[in-house]
Amino acid sequence: MPLKEYFPNAEDKVAQIKSFGKQYGVTINHITNIPNSNKALQVAEYASEIGKSEAYTKAMYRAVFEEDINISLIAEIKRIALEADITGEEVDQVLSATKYSDILEMNKEFCRANNITSVPTFIINDQVAIVGAQSVENFEAAFEQLKK
Repeated sequence: MPLKEYFPNAEDKVAQIKSFGKQYGVTINHITNIPNSNKALQVAEYASEIGKSEAYTKAMYRAVFEEDINISLIAEIKRIALEADITGEEVDQVLSATKYSDILEMNKEFCRANNITSVPTFIINDQVAIVGAQSVENFEAAFEQLKK
C-alpha cells in the first residue's frame, strides 16, 4: 500500500522518523510504501528458532528502512533471508507450514487480550507496561514502582 494512502501526512512523519533516527546513528531513507509484513514475520519466527534472528532482523531493517524494499513479495523475502544464511527452500517450507502463521496469530491474541496496540510495548512482571520508545529514566521508574 502506498504510504500516502495509509498516512495522509506521511511526509511529515517520515521526516520526523528520519530526524529521530539520525540522533542515534540510524539510517532511514525515503519510505514509499507500507508492505504487508506477515510472510516476512513468519520467516522471522523461523530465524529466531534457528539462531539467525539478529542477522535476519538487521537484513530486514536495511531492506525496509534503507532500501525501501517491498517485503510483502516472496522473492524479496528470499533474497533478504539469504543475507542471514536462510535459503529460499527454507523460506518456502516456512510459508507452506502453518506453524509460524499460528505463532503470529497467538502473538496477536496476546496483544488483544492485553490491550497492546503499539510497538514496542514492554510488560514487566505482568504488572507494568511501558509503551513506545522510552528513556532509561522511564524504565528505572517502572522498576522502582515494582519494588513498592
